[in-house]
Amino acid sequence: MTTHHWQHDFERWIEDGTALSTRRAYQRDVTYYWRWVNKHFDEAEHYPTTVENVLQFCLYHIDNDSPYPLKLSTLRRYLASLSIKHKEHGVENPTTDGKVRLLLRRAKAAKQEQANKKAAITLNILNALLTTCENDLTGVRDKAILLLGFAAGGRRRTEIANIRIEDLEKTKDGYLLTIKRSKTDQTGKGFIVPVFGQAACALKGWLIKSGLRAGPLFRGIKSNDTFYDAISPRTINLIVKRRIKIIGLNPENFGAHSLRAGFITESSNQGINLTEAMMLSGHKSIKVAQGYCRETNLQTNKASRLIKSHFN
Repeated sequence: MTTHHWQHDFERWIEDGTALSTRRAYQRDVTYYWRWVNKHFDEAEHYPTTVENVLQFCLYHIDNDSPYPLKLSTLRRYLASLSIKHKEHGVENPTTDGKVRLLLRRAKAAKQEQANKKAAITLNILNALLTTCENDLTGVRDKAILLLGFAAGGRRRTEIANIRIEDLEKTKDGYLLTIKRSKTDQTGKGFIVPVFGQAACALKGWLIKSGLRAGPLFRGIKSNDTFYDAISPRTINLIVKRRIKIIGLNPENFGAHSLRAGFITESSNQGINLTEAMMLSGHKSIKVAQGYCRETNLQTNKASRLIKSHFN
């Protein structure tokens, strides 16, 4: 095998094993980093980059008075994308240098940034959203998206957009949905989640109304009620925001991820064990899953009544 063929095959397997949306996100971040380096230091893209350049990139964007200040979470995302690029090139990775990590830790302590988390779409809000979905093609589709996104473990918008009809297995209670790839399953091992109850009925209604039998489950809809090839994650986010606005809530506070937060929050409010909820949501970390809980009712928390007593 020649060197050229070896490199080509390596790059092909890396590309094939990474979701298209993920590859695009990595590339956007890396492109921005090198544009910044080129502007400030007149250096073209090369690997490895230097620790000094990474540090100056961080310092420039951490400063609140910067022309382009970034939240630390966004800055970490840029560095993560750059880190992956270095691994692909098989060279020393400056983003993991001790000085870089120390700077980010100290900046986090100094800035005390609060995560900008979307509000949860809990059951009462979800029911209000469903009332806005009429029986036309768009309404039936949106109802199925909302219910599946919530009830099937709080699915991410990318996961919803990537569902194919072939991923559904009909059962006596509804459907079993195979999630072939997710944020925490980049290897494509996949896992199965149930779609039962009202969500199953809405999904069945969409399949009947749309007449779709294969390919992407959810599609963009043209003005003449014909379909685009597929739906984008961004469109799913816009669907949620549009329905939120109709019921009189601020769409800036909500997004597609609100369905995921709502699933975990509602599970907690109804006393469902977090581990059971995580089996559907696909969370790998209890700490991360707990972070999705929004305004859970502490007064109904069963753990607060382990010792029974009468209080007057």
